[in-house]
Amino acid sequence: MGSVLILAEKPSQATAYASAFQNTSKKDGHIEVNDRRYFNDKAVITWGIGHLVSLVMPGAYKKEWERWSLEHLPILPDHYKFEVPKDKKKQFNIVKGLLQKASEIVVATDAGREGENIARSIIRKAGAENKPTKRLWINSLEVEEIQKGFENLHSGNKYLSIYEEAQARQIGDWLVGMNASPYIRCCCRKRGFGKRSVWEGFRHQRCI
Repeated sequence: MGSVLILAEKPSQATAYASAFQNTSKKDGHIEVNDRRYFNDKAVITWGIGHLVSLVMPGAYKKEWERWSLEHLPILPDHYKFEVPKDKKKQFNIVKGLLQKASEIVVATDAGREGENIARSIIRKAGAENKPTKRLWINSLEVEEIQKGFENLHSGNKYLSIYEEAQARQIGDWLVGMNASPYIRCCCRKRGFGKRSVWEGFRHQRCI
């Protein structure tokens, strides 16, 4: 029988959860919990590092989208791809392995739209979206509040609409950024404004 997997948003949050349980043991990328007050079998707490999963850059869809050009706008993919950044792959692989072994997942990221998006994006990328889920919904990391929260977990399905809303906003922000920024940049260069300044964050893109 698999264990309960508690998915926190960041290491400090996972540590706070562990402080509310008995018989915990810190491992590489996760914390094991043996507390029969809350779990019939063992539980495991693991965490993201904020966004473990991100939308890919335009060049991942089409080669010509690697370079900024008015001719290639608007950038409108038929579907949206997500990736794990290289510097976060180690933790993602730990989380993925634990998710796939779990019998049940407790979404324990921040209570809100962004926290739901972070958790569900990780779960989906790990191929564990069909597992049963519950939701920890608390607004304090005090031990007493954590314990109350785990005593009163909600159905995870109740919060799926929040995830869908958050992902729609994430994709909308991506579309604005990947279209408006190159459009303004290329128009400015055509008019003789050549310094990158504000657009330095897009250092992997080139305008033609």
